[in-house]
Amino acid sequence: MDEQQLIALAATGDSLSIEVLAVQYQPVVWRLRQHYYVPNFETDDWYQEGRIAIYRATQKYQQAQNCPFGVYFRALLTHQIIDCIRQAQAQKRRPDGELVPLDADDEQAIVELQTASLSTLDVVYVRDQIRTFGLICSTFEGAVFADLLAGRSPESIAVHYHVEVPQVINAIDRCRKKLRALLRSAS
Repeated sequence: MDEQQLIALAATGDSLSIEVLAVQYQPVVWRLRQHYYVPNFETDDWYQEGRIAIYRATQKYQQAQNCPFGVYFRALLTHQIIDCIRQAQAQKRRPDGELVPLDADDEQAIVELQTASLSTLDVVYVRDQIRTFGLICSTFEGAVFADLLAGRSPESIAVHYHVEVPQVINAIDRCRKKLRALLRSAS
């Protein structure tokens, strides 16, 4: 079955055709995922937005416009992701305080920290890893991490470096992921 037949079937709501197209154009979704940050979006959310965009694109796509379907889908998905970002950043949807998600691993680590006593060697080891952590961060991430350790809020860090608060929050999130990976790989 060629792509045009899949598009026609998907436009009628055929879930198998939508799934085949979603798998075919999944690399486009992942490339956009690397380019855009949507607050609180997980892998499944990106996959779902891709499927929704596939369905919408098949309904509106007209081959006579001399535009390949992939280009049309990417443009539609890009606008859809920008709408998600705009919606997430709307003032009325922002929480009063900063929310920090707890992964299952984080929750388990907190329980372990509360129940286990750390030896002096463990504390020295973690401090040593944090010192080397600065080498794997970008200059901005390292500066944000140092300010965060000094007790500054994301808002005050943003003001200090003349950047937007979401940029600081994104840097904190990247630091958290890198530090978690560093500590896991070293243990």
